[in-house]
Amino acid sequence: MKKIYPVVFILVFCVTTLSCKGLSNGNNMKTKFSWDFYVSSPVHYSSELKYAKAFYGDKGEETVDVFDETAMAGLGNVTATPFSVNPPQGEVSIPKGIDMVWVSIADKKIYRANIKFSQQIQNKLLKAFREGFYSHWRESNMDFNEFNVTILPEGHLWLYLGIGNLRRVLICDTLKGEETHMTLKEFSEGFYNAFQTVDSLCSDENENSFFNEHGSEYDKIWAFYAQRFNYQFDIQFENKQTELRKGQFVINFANGEILNHDDPGYFEQPSRPNKMEFQWITDGMLYTGHFYFDEEELKKAFMEVYGNNPTQAGKLIIQISKYNNWFDIYLEVGAKKYKLKKQRSMSLNRVLMNLMIGRRYFMIIILKMVMIFLIL
Repeated sequence: MKKIYPVVFILVFCVTTLSCKGLSNGNNMKTKFSWDFYVSSPVHYSSELKYAKAFYGDKGEETVDVFDETAMAGLGNVTATPFSVNPPQGEVSIPKGIDMVWVSIADKKIYRANIKFSQQIQNKLLKAFREGFYSHWRESNMDFNEFNVTILPEGHLWLYLGIGNLRRVLICDTLKGEETHMTLKEFSEGFYNAFQTVDSLCSDENENSFFNEHGSEYDKIWAFYAQRFNYQFDIQFENKQTELRKGQFVINFANGEILNHDDPGYFEQPSRPNKMEFQWITDGMLYTGHFYFDEEELKKAFMEVYGNNPTQAGKLIIQISKYNNWFDIYLEVGAKKYKLKKQRSMSLNRVLMNLMIGRRYFMIIILKMVMIFLIL
């Protein structure tokens, strides 16, 4: 009997290990998830919806619907955007396709997209839903629960998955609707009574002034936003005793994606950064740095150092002085280095009192903002 105990112990250990492994990958075989459907457009390039449907179900027979709404709020942004009137109940399949009709204000045209998602798109959606990500801020695994379709000029559509401001990922940027010939009365009785024609509906001077000045051509604006590059963020402190706070490094990208740098999980190579925020502790002080990048300067920087090879390994280096009030930012790829000069940076420091090292909590007393610095 004594010889049996080691064997039993080994069997129990193996079963326990396999069980734990299965739990840690609990989403790997899931095919149903909790999500809702949203529609948005860039802030200055709004669209008017007749309807939008997202199909789901084993055969794509169920729909989530949005009707008669103005879509805006930004790339992939679900804040104050049209939401569904009949959200899915419980866990359902991934989105299988969309059917939408809308007016593009910039184009002064009506478009329709009736698209069944390719297997490639469905595979990416399934992978993202299954993987999710780990949030250091929430201290837990998080699942995507927002499916967003963003309407762009010329009929282009981008598909996003997100969960608030914790993470947002661009799943597909290749879909496109087609112009459909429909009278404004057929589109909306309300709009017809107020405007009579599509041209009149799309003639608001305040809105038109923006894209008349900046343009609305897809290839000159959003095609650049969609570009991805192989680079990492490298924060360098002159004071080597400085601690970068984990889970407090949030980056907003040009293509609408949002990433907390420290949170592992589903995310592809990044596009150009738009703005970022992170925190660090030095000499008993907590600092928050806010960085806002100049779009045209970033275009030039990435073009110069990457050329036609975006797969080269690179770094966006942020150097912070020992006084925490001076920032040098470089884009570096191999021997090429570009210093950014037009970004705006601001650091705010606060005194940390009664920091309880080794305990689960600390008290933070905010005395005052002592430093705001702008680099033009």
